[in-house]
Formats: sequence, C-alpha cells, structure tokens
Amino acid sequence: MVMHALTEPGDTIIVDGNRHYTTIVASERAGLNIIQVPSSGYPEFSINVDDYIPLIEKHHPKLILLTYPDGNYGNLPHAERLGEIAQEYDVLYILNGAYAVGRMPISMMEIGADFIIGSAHKSMASAGPCGVLGMKKKWEDSLLRKSAVYKKKEVELLGCTVRGVPLLTLMASFPHVKERVSHWDEQVTKAQWFSQELERLGLRQLGEKPHRHDLLHFDAPAFYEISQHVPERGYFLYKELKNRGIWGPQPGLAKSFKVSTFAASNEQLGFVIDSFKDILQKYHSMAV
Repeated sequence: MVMHALTEPGDTIIVDGNRHYTTIVASERAGLNIIQVPSSGYPEFSINVDDYIPLIEKHHPKLILLTYPDGNYGNLPHAERLGEIAQEYDVLYILNGAYAVGRMPISMMEIGADFIIGSAHKSMASAGPCGVLGMKKKWEDSLLRKSAVYKKKEVELLGCTVRGVPLLTLMASFPHVKERVSHWDEQVTKAQWFSQELERLGLRQLGEKPHRHDLLHFDAPAFYEISQHVPERGYFLYKELKNRGIWGPQPGLAKSFKVSTFAASNEQLGFVIDSFKDILQKYHSMAV
C-alpha cells in the first residue's frame, strides 16, 4: 500500500539486507529500484543504520525501510537512529515490525517512522492471516483514498479487506496482547537463557548477542554431522523431536534452524533442551 501509493515507477527505495521477501515483492509491484544495505555477515548479520547515509546521499530514495526485527535472526537494529537520519534527509521511513508489533513495546512516533507494519497472525493473536498498518495522519488521504466509482472502497486495499474470523479474533485478542507486551523483558530473559543452554550443547546462535528478541537462529554442526551417517539424513531430527511430542521444526533441517521461545514456559523450554541433549547422546557414536 505505502510503496504503491507514494512512489512512481523508477523511484528508488533503500532497505536493509535482512529484509523480508515481501519487501522485495512490494517494491517490484510498484516498479521501484531496490538498494540494499548489507549486513555485517556471519555470524551476527547485524545492520548498522548509519550505512543508510551514503546510500541516501547517492541515490536520493523516495522511501527507506527497516525490518525490526528481521525474520531470520531476530536482530533489532537502531530504529530510532534511522528515524533521525530519515528526518535529516527528509525521506519517508517505513518500519516493518511484523515480529515486533504485539510482541514487544514499540512506538512509531518515538522511533520517528512515517509508517509501521504489523502482522496480526505472526505477533498478535489473529486466527487467520491479516496485517495492520499504522501511519502519520498526514498520509491518510493518500493511502486510504476512495475509488471514484465505488465510493466505499479504498483503492490501495484492492476492494474487500479482511473480515470474519481473522478480524474478530484479532479484535478480541487486543486486551490480552496489550497486557502481554508489558512482560517483554521476561520473554527476552527466557530467550537468552535458552540460547545459552543450546550453545552449551555445541549449537551456535546466529544474530546479535546478547540477543534481545525471542526469535533465534542456530547453527547445529553436531546434528548435521549425525545426518550424514543415518538413513533418514536431515529428517532424523524432525522424527526424534516428533517422537518426544515436540512439533514445529521444518522436516529435513538439521544443519541450521530457527526457533521462537515466545510464550513457552521455562518447563517447556527445559524439556526441549533436555530432548536435544538426549538426541545428541543417542547418536554420539556416529558423530566425528
């Protein structure tokens, strides 16, 4: 919506190198030139927002976008600093908070963004897929303009918007979501503890340390080594966890994987840690 409403084909947008694929798809739909700010690379993949400055000066973008946090590593770049940069260079600033809005305290106005994007099904509590968009009031007429023919339909929303169960469950969840955000520090502490325990088993957490989000990404060389010596290959880990009542990991992934600790209890996470430990001990003789 934002890109299509406020840009012209051929305009430039600058985004972080950890951006979600939808950022690229939306840019392509609007016919934009995409410039990416590279991350620091392995193992932290961090984004230094000051790296936007030379690219802004060189390319004069219509929009800049920051993913906060990104969906691969759970990194939280300095969004407020980028807000200062956006104001200094008078460029529109989109904050993609799909893994933040509804999970952690966040303020578009304090950060200095013009727009903030949330995901009702990733970080809030909708029973079905839908997104949320916050904006400064001055952009309301541009983004929510009505069709000249169908007076009740917003052009940028392409007709009918979300309705039914996704919308009703999102609305019903608001009080709970608002309350749980106040416990964000507990979620971060829990994620850091979980990460430390898995690293004691030989896994390596990628992304920033100390980690400040529940989304974690691990390299698992010991599990990958086991996968080279068993008939199931990478599927062995999925099957071992499934047999212990643990669901979620993508079948076939053993070399690296993502996990979120959000809303899981310490007891549940302890069971996961013990399960990883048991699996490693079970296959110890196969590891090199």
